[in-house]
Amino acid sequence: MLSPTAMPAARATLLAIAFGLGAGVAVPATAADWLTLSGLSYHFQKRQHWRQVNPGAGFERDMADQGYGPWAVSAGYLRNSYDKHSIYAGVRWTPLSAGPFRFGLYGLAASGYPSPVLLLPVVTLEGRDVGANLIAVPNLPGYSGYLGLQLRFALP
Repeated sequence: MLSPTAMPAARATLLAIAFGLGAGVAVPATAADWLTLSGLSYHFQKRQHWRQVNPGAGFERDMADQGYGPWAVSAGYLRNSYDKHSIYAGVRWTPLSAGPFRFGLYGLAASGYPSPVLLLPVVTLEGRDVGANLIAVPNLPGYSGYLGLQLRFALP
C-alpha cells in the first residue's frame, strides 16, 4: 500500500514506464507467447487501503500465426488492489491499431473481486521483445475505477 504522499510518485512512474515503452518499441511484435508481469495500478477513488503495487505473473498467447494479431488469450496470478490473491483468465480482442499500439476490449474472469467477470477497455503496446497492457476500469458499483499496467516479455 502506498502512502498518500507516494501517490504522485506512483502516478509519475506509471506514466514514465508507458511513455518509455512507447518510445523504445516502435518495431511491431513477432512473438506469439509472452510472459506478463503485473505491476501497478492507479485508482480514481481515494481510499487509504487500495494496494497500488500488484505483483503477479502470467502467460499470454497471441492467436495470430506471426503474433501481433487481434486475438490473444491469457491466464495468471496477481495480488490485487483489495490485497487478495487473484487468479485470472481472459481473452483480449484488439482490432484497431496505430503503429505499435492496439486498442480493444479485454474480457476476463478473476477471483478476489466483487464481480468475477468483467469486460474492459485495453490498450496494448508491442515491440519485438517487450510490450505492455494498459487496462482501464471505470468507476462501477463495488469497484474503484483504475488504470492497471502489465509489462510483457516475449518468450523464445
